[in-house]
Amino acid sequence: MRVSVLFLLTLFAGIAPAPAQQDDEQAILAILSEGPLNIVRDTRAWADNFHPDWNLWFVGNEQPRQRAPHMQAVFDYVERGAVVEAYQLNLVSLEIFGDQALARYHAREQVRDPQNGLRLIDYAAVTFLVREDGRWLIRASSLTFPAGFEPPATE
Repeated sequence: MRVSVLFLLTLFAGIAPAPAQQDDEQAILAILSEGPLNIVRDTRAWADNFHPDWNLWFVGNEQPRQRAPHMQAVFDYVERGAVVEAYQLNLVSLEIFGDQALARYHAREQVRDPQNGLRLIDYAAVTFLVREDGRWLIRASSLTFPAGFEPPATE
């Protein structure tokens, strides 16, 4: 996992980020490291990291997915036996502006699906987070896949 450019620059300059900044970075990385399909086993707790108004846009789809139908699709997929076997997050940048943050990253998700076998899913993402009541929540996500990869259906 890569560390933020800002963090590295301040480290090399001999200036450590403020402890609050480090705490925020760690909290955000902990959320992002759970992946988009729940690397943890408690799917309901994982879903609590997403803002109630969260939406997801797959580049190439005309409309974003809203939180409720997307989460139900994830719950159904997990209940059918899909398991995330590995998740690798490669952070490109993480910028925090008060109670808002923007993360850019590349990731690989390895999912074992009882119907389709092993799936390796590579993608790039931009995730916008907000802090509400002292807790970071994912507010919006945008994912793009390599050329030729079909984004998941919107239904």
